[in-house]
Amino acid sequence: MEEEKILGAEALRRGRPVKEKEKLSCSINLKLTEEDYKSLKEMAESIGMKVTQYAREMTLKGRIKARYTKEELDLRRKIAGMANNLNQIARKANTEGYEKAASEAEYLLSYIKYLLDDR
Repeated sequence: MEEEKILGAEALRRGRPVKEKEKLSCSINLKLTEEDYKSLKEMAESIGMKVTQYAREMTLKGRIKARYTKEELDLRRKIAGMANNLNQIARKANTEGYEKAASEAEYLLSYIKYLLDDR
């Protein structure tokens, strides 16, 4: 109770703190050859970033954390759905017996293996 009095309103807030977004107010002019610019643009586009965003990340961090591709996101979504199905099968197997759920489980496992090996 004393902590709440000390912290005031901050103690009442729950969840992740709001991240303050700093305004980008300073700039650097960078001259590149046409070839260097094309190369930079290709690298940025390959991971779905704008050139300036890519250059900023490389300048400040020295590396870029690539975003998931649409295919990777689709694969993750499918695996999550199948994990949900597998949980339901496990529940069913625990209540109704393992033999009834075995064929459905085998099918899902083979499909998961297919999706992971297909990459």
